[in-house]
Amino acid sequence: MFRSLLPSLCALLAWLPAQAQPTWQYLLPRPDGSAIAYYLQRHDPARAADSLLVVAQGSDCNSVAHNRAIHRYLRHALPGADLLTVDKYGIEVSLPYRDDDGSERADCPPAYLRHDNFDQRVRDYAAVIGLLRRQEGYGRVVAVGGSEGAVVANLLAARGGLVDASIAFNGGGRWFLEDVLHGIATGDAPASEKAQSIEGLRGFARYVSETPSSDLVASNHGHEWWRQALALDQRALLEQVRTPLLVIQAGADTSVSPDSVARMVDALRRAGRGNIEYRAYPGLDHGLREPDGTPRMGEVAADMAAWIGALPPPAP
Repeated sequence: MFRSLLPSLCALLAWLPAQAQPTWQYLLPRPDGSAIAYYLQRHDPARAADSLLVVAQGSDCNSVAHNRAIHRYLRHALPGADLLTVDKYGIEVSLPYRDDDGSERADCPPAYLRHDNFDQRVRDYAAVIGLLRRQEGYGRVVAVGGSEGAVVANLLAARGGLVDASIAFNGGGRWFLEDVLHGIATGDAPASEKAQSIEGLRGFARYVSETPSSDLVASNHGHEWWRQALALDQRALLEQVRTPLLVIQAGADTSVSPDSVARMVDALRRAGRGNIEYRAYPGLDHGLREPDGTPRMGEVAADMAAWIGALPPPAP
């Protein structure tokens, strides 16, 4: 069993709901000598469940181990499943949690800033999912992600053979630059400041795309993260997905463009991608909250569970 693979196990009990089973940190070596920190919460501590729910966090510089929303809400997207979360390169449970207010984080690990990017996250998830499929024999693996995590879930689904179904919420439209520009346009700044910010962003995007590498750090992300984010064609990515996919978008989202998401999904449907379902939640924001801050992630997670429950069982 994989529990005996590594001696470094850390119980994470204080931040879990009272009814949850313990979640453990495991370390899986990477080829470069570093280690992937991942966390497995079993539905039944005595045995592996039939299904594995993989939840990918967003773009914050925090350990996923401290993400309360996953355990409070998103784990219920697949009741009865074991839950897998994976930290980003250079991050593990000892990093103190800090709310993401958009500012630079002084203690964001240098290894994370150098090495975290979409390709790296997918390699890490693929390594852990492959290990757990072999060791635990999960019959079904479902990936769920929000914001940057939605893009990661889409990347996992596009690879084929890793997950049997996936859900992406508030993950943006075809081009990341359009989503960032939407965030500027919907902000409260005066029109002159918005115009200046848009011009600066376009110049920044050109610099990143034309420069192979640099020591750039912006919004707690390094050069390679920005290069991959700006280059990714998410519509082309979703054209590669053959497994069932639910795309969820909040209509009051100011972090990504709901219109861009709707256009992308419409183009995919016209291209004959019948495996993709789209659901909009008009009044909710990027964090799936009402305008007054009331959380609706629990209700959305229940809708996710109903969607998964209506899928045909995976082939043996």
